[in-house]
Amino acid sequence: MNFIKRYDNLVPVETCEGMISLFKDADKRKLTNAGMTGKVIDKKRKDSVDLPHHKITPKLREKYNDVLTNYFEVLQQAQNQYHDEFEQLKYPKTYAHGVYQFQIQRYYPGGQAYHAWHYESGHPRVANRLLAFITYLNTVEKGGETEFIYQKVKAKPEQGLTMIWPAGFTHTHRGLPAPDEVKFIITGWFEWDPALFASVGR
Repeated sequence: MNFIKRYDNLVPVETCEGMISLFKDADKRKLTNAGMTGKVIDKKRKDSVDLPHHKITPKLREKYNDVLTNYFEVLQQAQNQYHDEFEQLKYPKTYAHGVYQFQIQRYYPGGQAYHAWHYESGHPRVANRLLAFITYLNTVEKGGETEFIYQKVKAKPEQGLTMIWPAGFTHTHRGLPAPDEVKFIITGWFEWDPALFASVGR
């Protein structure tokens, strides 16, 4: 068992296309930024254009409300299925956790990718991340896979496919470049409430 769970065709095509439209709309408004690892831009590690959740303006949230609502409803379904399989994650066996941060990312063909091997809770600032998720917003025919080093798994980008996996070092992974096609994804984390996590350390 590798704890990487696939939910094929989970997200409707219209929702995927709506998320891509949201990204393009925000990009026109110069709300996107170069992909960062932590607080640093290092294109040798990560070369992308990102739309972080906090840069989505109230007007855009209103315009794309149905898209965002639908996406997080179906993501909740996937989380519930994950919890059903791994019951130790259910409250009160562990702290309640949810999505507090997410980002939509675009990778242009010919070399853009998250090149560096990394895991999602790899710094004290993000130690409250329990699980990671990704949804591929479009299909990429060649390249663009998400590769997990220890599990020897490569996931091909297929529109609507969502994956959930543990945020720790056991699931170190990277993104591979797509030579011919642009790749859009939405990704983020199931986290313990940051305020609760901060209070535990006091």
